[in-house]
Amino acid sequence: MNVEELRPIIVGGGNLGGAVARGLFRAGVSPVVVQHRGTKFDALVGDGIETVAVLAEAVPLGRGPVFVALKPWLIESYCAENAALLAGRALVSCAALVGLEVLEKSVPSARWGRVMPNIASAVGAGFTGIVRGGWTETEFEEVRGLCELFGDAVEVSEKDLDGVVCLSGSALAYVLELLEGFIQGGLAVGMKSDLSLRAGAATLIGAAELARQKNVHPAALKDAVCTPGGTTIAGLRALQRAGFKSAFVEALAATAEKARGGAAAFEKSRR
Repeated sequence: MNVEELRPIIVGGGNLGGAVARGLFRAGVSPVVVQHRGTKFDALVGDGIETVAVLAEAVPLGRGPVFVALKPWLIESYCAENAALLAGRALVSCAALVGLEVLEKSVPSARWGRVMPNIASAVGAGFTGIVRGGWTETEFEEVRGLCELFGDAVEVSEKDLDGVVCLSGSALAYVLELLEGFIQGGLAVGMKSDLSLRAGAATLIGAAELARQKNVHPAALKDAVCTPGGTTIAGLRALQRAGFKSAFVEALAATAEKARGGAAAFEKSRR
């Protein structure tokens, strides 16, 4: 079966679940989202995505894996309460912190794996780490194929999934902070904010795509932009004096530390 013929169920239509749903819908797949009625429910319906209030309504409509995009402290109890509806299915956790060992106990007869997408999935520009867990080979290929519809997707170990949370999940906010800096910098040199946003976004996309397609270290590409005594090296010196790169590294390290602490606290709360 082609992934376009699947009709995945997505439990949770919040920021992450909604991004996955919109990314799939944008690519021609028709997911069924389970979301209690309210503004998020209405927004999904307004975007043309079939949305129901309870899992029992979605099960007859779905075809393929079930993505569970709930908060870490909700996913275990929700799945246990709905174990009869989820039994024997390929389940895809989108939650950080909650490992396969915990998930498998909530619905023992299901086959669990984990993914960690990001909100850029909504526009087909996401990055998703995939832990295959107990899926069959066919189920793994279905999940990977679906994830590739809304961005780049790569199989990782469960241990490495924490890094994916930091580098592609939380770090989106850090890149957007940089984009905000583009806007403020543009204003400082006399450009209008809308033009600064457009130029900054295109520059970030261009730099990222150049690094990905060339598959070389960013430092080599950076050197190609710099001319001796030119404007670029002057700007890079200013960034270095401000500690730009070290601040970014420290932000990622702080994210990882917080994630480890959150995982430990979550595990302690379950005892």
